[in-house]
Amino acid sequence: MKILLYGGSFDPPHNGHLNNLRAAAARVRPDRVVVMPAGTSPFKQGTNASGALRLEMCGCFHALAGEPGSTVPQLEVSGWEIEQAEAGQRNYTVLTVEKLAREAPGAQLYLAIGSDMLLSFDGWYRWQDILRLAHLVVTSRHVGDDPQLHEKARQLDSTGARILFAPVEALPMASSELRARLAAGDPCEAELPETVRAVICREGLYQNKKEDLSK
Repeated sequence: MKILLYGGSFDPPHNGHLNNLRAAAARVRPDRVVVMPAGTSPFKQGTNASGALRLEMCGCFHALAGEPGSTVPQLEVSGWEIEQAEAGQRNYTVLTVEKLAREAPGAQLYLAIGSDMLLSFDGWYRWQDILRLAHLVVTSRHVGDDPQLHEKARQLDSTGARILFAPVEALPMASSELRARLAAGDPCEAELPETVRAVICREGLYQNKKEDLSK
């Protein structure tokens, strides 16, 4: 069995996230996909939306399974890391990978990450253990960064067997930029799935006053 893990703050999840997961799944062709919104990332001071709302917004990933020719099979949106954070536990990706390895002994684990994450991967907590337990599936968020990515991959894994690259048409967008635009009243219709915008509208997220983002 192949299990593909895709994590992130997802604050909010956007079409770039869906695009990268779609590409990673096409590269790996997993039997199961686990989307895991972070509780409190060690790399960030905090998130703008609560864990419960980010978990709800991540429901947008289920749409991938229904696309024509989809390589996304069974997809689960897991609140495990959020639950860990609420219990006062620090979030580290290696702990999530170890959890999946315990639950599915013998499964081939894959971790989908963006190109910026690969470049800083050797700064992650116990990154060697992550690479021992799971293959990395790297999708590019920026056009033209492939030479740098491949050099970094060689530095991290001289065998060339543990890091895979998923070809993807880059959709350069960042949640931080989208939050700023949403705060300014831009509905970001081209970047955010409709279900995500519905939650943002309902809760008045990322803005000083509630705007109508459903139009």
